[in-house]
Amino acid sequence: MKLTIQQMLVLGGFASIIIVFLSMMNWRRAVHAALIVALLEGAIRKWVFPQGSELVYFFKDIILLGAYLKFFLFPDPDTRAWRLRVPGTFIFCVFVSLLIFGAFNPNIGSLLLAIYGLKIYLWYVPLAFMIPLLFKNEQHMTTLLFRYSLFAIPICLLGVAQFFAGPDSPLNTYATSEYGGVKSVATFGAGQAARARITGTFSYIGGHAVFVTVFFIISLCLFTAMSGKKQMVLLFANLPLLLANAFMTGSRGTVLFLLVIGGVVGLTSSMMNIGKNKSTFLYLIMAIVVSIAGVSIFFEKAVQAFEIRRKTADDSTAGRIWHPAWAVLEAAKEVDIMGFGIGMSHPASNGIRNALHIDQPKRVCPLYDAETGQVLAELGWFAFLMWYGFRVMMLFHCWEAFKRFPPSVYRSLALGFFCYHLVMMPAGMTLNHTANVFLCATWGFCLIPRLECIVRRRNGAVNSTPNDRLAEPSLPARRGRGVPSTQPGRGIHSVR
Repeated sequence: MKLTIQQMLVLGGFASIIIVFLSMMNWRRAVHAALIVALLEGAIRKWVFPQGSELVYFFKDIILLGAYLKFFLFPDPDTRAWRLRVPGTFIFCVFVSLLIFGAFNPNIGSLLLAIYGLKIYLWYVPLAFMIPLLFKNEQHMTTLLFRYSLFAIPICLLGVAQFFAGPDSPLNTYATSEYGGVKSVATFGAGQAARARITGTFSYIGGHAVFVTVFFIISLCLFTAMSGKKQMVLLFANLPLLLANAFMTGSRGTVLFLLVIGGVVGLTSSMMNIGKNKSTFLYLIMAIVVSIAGVSIFFEKAVQAFEIRRKTADDSTAGRIWHPAWAVLEAAKEVDIMGFGIGMSHPASNGIRNALHIDQPKRVCPLYDAETGQVLAELGWFAFLMWYGFRVMMLFHCWEAFKRFPPSVYRSLALGFFCYHLVMMPAGMTLNHTANVFLCATWGFCLIPRLECIVRRRNGAVNSTPNDRLAEPSLPARRGRGVPSTQPGRGIHSVR
């Protein structure tokens, strides 16, 4: 049964109230739930509830709304005990620039579409300020990340099934949407022997490619912390599956990124101690060898299909590398200080406009095959520079975390996440909400060194460092030794 717009609004509104209330009861569990939903929402949209695809698309956003309200407006004592030192003035200026030059653009012609455009860019940014307080200590974080990494096994096995099922199989479909439209399945080559480029549990290929990259980093870096044999075996199963899925997506950039990231992490571990164990380098080399050998032995057809695509593609690897710069130059011919309006190039924007009978814009936003050009076209020069200045700031924080962390799994992950932010700098973030979620979440992880405890202990006021917190068994307030912050109502959510 196909739901009408009115029915979806009523159903979505009622469900949102319940979800927000449940999320406010425990913001940590809500964040965990949202990160899991980010992995599974595409599968729900494609196979479980396709008639309500738009509602499922916003599911994780509603979960995060409840978590945001609890964390920032009604913080617990253990949350108020900590303050996060980030350049709040600059972040505020980024928001204002997107508001003035993007959302207030009269070409949009709709307050709803302006809000949706801001959501595309900024909705997951507050998640970064919550991640540093999501974990009790290093052991707790390692356990949670290991459990999260295990989602790679069923998702990658689904990807393998999609690759061998063929493009006409029900397994190979994209999420249908009244907003984005229906797309034909991309394949390796043409004809009856063509194989589908896989999407896993995600709506489109881009989401699965991002998932493969992030989970490859997590699985590889967890080798610096895992000691149990069962855990090591599961991680060894993760890596070949993730690398094979990268080939099956047909994304040349993803395969290149995995090889570069694996090389950087392995080379760095050989030159300095990034993990607790002295044998970290040997474990990483073993992991990389197992990954390559596993793909060569069990997924030879995936490598062959990838090679065919690489050799027959219309563009070269060098051309793809320079393509973001070319898109900026092309967009510069169309815009000045003001762009065409925030979110105007997003596929859902025109669909929402048609569904709600909103007048068409006076100027149609041009489309470019690179997000850098799209961002410039939407925001104009000033907000464009502010936005990518914000992205550079995120990258700097990841590098700074790598330098400041002592040898531990934290340091390994900070290096991996720095590589991820670096390779994603010219890639899609606003058009790929999966990338948006993981970029903000990984940035938040790298903000842990910027935590500052402002709780007063019985023996006087003591400002602890993030490294002190990592060594503690839990947060001070949870042991009953802490009191609310010396600045009531301010804590991790107060930025400087």
